[in-house]
Amino acid sequence: MQVTIKTNNTPRHTIDWLDLTPKEQAEFDYLDSDDREYCAIFVRYRGWVYDLGEFVRVDSNTALAGWHGYSSDSFFSGVLIRYVDSGTDSVIMGTYYS
Repeated sequence: MQVTIKTNNTPRHTIDWLDLTPKEQAEFDYLDSDDREYCAIFVRYRGWVYDLGEFVRVDSNTALAGWHGYSSDSFFSGVLIRYVDSGTDSVIMGTYYS
């Protein structure tokens, strides 16, 4: 199965819980107070806010190799994430579909 990946390779800064609007925070009510303040990291992409903890690690032997994680929208599509450098607060986002 062929997978198409689209990205503009633009680094995006990650954001913390306190940077989210109250409406955005309400969407992540599954996080407990410790996770919210100390562990949770988010990114805004295409009008949505994504919890980086919800991405699944990409196996190096798949069609998504070269990316660090994915979040499925459906069985055939989703969002990809790649960390710019270890220790930085920037990620590159993309989409995939087959």
